[in-house]
Amino acid sequence: MKAFLPLALLAVLLGAGCATQNVNTVSRAQEQASPNFIADKRVVTDASLAGKVRVLAVNEGKVSGDHLKIQVRIENNRSKTVMFRYRVEWVDANGMMLPTPTDLWKPFTLQGREQSVIEAVAVSPKAVDFVLKIQET
Repeated sequence: MKAFLPLALLAVLLGAGCATQNVNTVSRAQEQASPNFIADKRVVTDASLAGKVRVLAVNEGKVSGDHLKIQVRIENNRSKTVMFRYRVEWVDANGMMLPTPTDLWKPFTLQGREQSVIEAVAVSPKAVDFVLKIQET
């Protein structure tokens, strides 16, 4: 009986640590925004991550007159929290990667069934394309 009590307490603590937090949202029924969704190409090398995080749409625009900006809407397909990291690589008109000081892996967390947006702005007006990379942590 003495051995059972610590194991039961440990099970409760582990269960509390793995608790999920689903997210409810509210927004306008008739959206007023008119996003510029673009066709995208997807390359999946991690089927496990692709089963957890799904890209819903990619919206593209310009800021400061000539800097490319992207917003990638993503969704957690699961009821558990998903943590991953991402980076955005910018590409010029010649297909060359543009080195940027912000070219770093950034952590990102999605609660269960949550949708969110990964947003990035090119640091150079030479950027005409991008590559978003997502990696499980």
